[in-house]
Amino acid sequence: MTYLQYLHSIALATCCLLVSAAHAQQKVIGFAVPNLASSFWITSAFGVDDEAKRLGATVVKVNAGNDANSAQQIAQIQDLVQRKVDAIIVGATNGDAVKAAVEQAVKSGIPVIGLSSPPNSSLLAAVVSADHYDMGRMQARCLAKALAQKGSVAMMAGPSGQLWADQRALGFKETLSAEFPAMKVIAENRLGDNRNAALNVAEDWLQRFPEMTGVYAATDDMAAGVVSALKAGKAQGRVKVSASNFSPTSQQMLEDGDLVCTSIQQTVTQGRVAVRIALDAVNKKPIPQTKIALPALLVTQDNLREVDLGSVVAPAQYRP
Repeated sequence: MTYLQYLHSIALATCCLLVSAAHAQQKVIGFAVPNLASSFWITSAFGVDDEAKRLGATVVKVNAGNDANSAQQIAQIQDLVQRKVDAIIVGATNGDAVKAAVEQAVKSGIPVIGLSSPPNSSLLAAVVSADHYDMGRMQARCLAKALAQKGSVAMMAGPSGQLWADQRALGFKETLSAEFPAMKVIAENRLGDNRNAALNVAEDWLQRFPEMTGVYAATDDMAAGVVSALKAGKAQGRVKVSASNFSPTSQQMLEDGDLVCTSIQQTVTQGRVAVRIALDAVNKKPIPQTKIALPALLVTQDNLREVDLGSVVAPAQYRP
């Protein structure tokens, strides 16, 4: 069954879920994320919260506070198990680090769904994500176009051990190598998704690599740090920046011409689908597709007004 067929089957079943809302109200879904200060995880949380509310379920969110805080997330997952939640949705700080805690939850009878950055376990009920490799490939092609297919590029590749970051970086590098041999990667940093850290690294790159003409940023938050460094170093315009994800910040950067593009995922929809699968798993319903990768989109200044933001970004007033 294809992803679209699966979503269609979910839509057909929605009325049945609503009819049994009293039953669904008893269900509690844990939602463990690396960092609720990140625009991506805020938007994911909106999709989870809104869909759970629509279907009468309750969400318990736990926030590790930082991409590097695997020990904190492990403790939080263990706490969700002790609280006997019905299902857990996990965006992992590090897929390998949280594996044991996740598998203990599954062995205790709690289905676990991976979201975007899944735990590295074969015991997951399902994984819901975007095509992260394609997001990196889109960035490579758009940055190559902006640089006339030549130049020196640095990479803010995102945190090691998170599938989304690894796959986006791989898609970017392999596409440059295969399609744009005159473009070279001169530096790569695997820092966490942090605007201030990205700013500091970008400032250092401007000093060390005067030949730098482009920057790949794995997220919009990191891109914002890069843009701030470029403005301070009077390198804006000379150095082109691409990003991934979509938020009010990246929207403004596109409008201002600070980004040449951003490859985006349907983050709200990912959260919604994860909730539906979680309730299906709790209710022992079959899950016909256990690996769901929603298609990515490329947004530029030219097509910004054409994007359906309902599947992409949380409302401005939402707070997780």
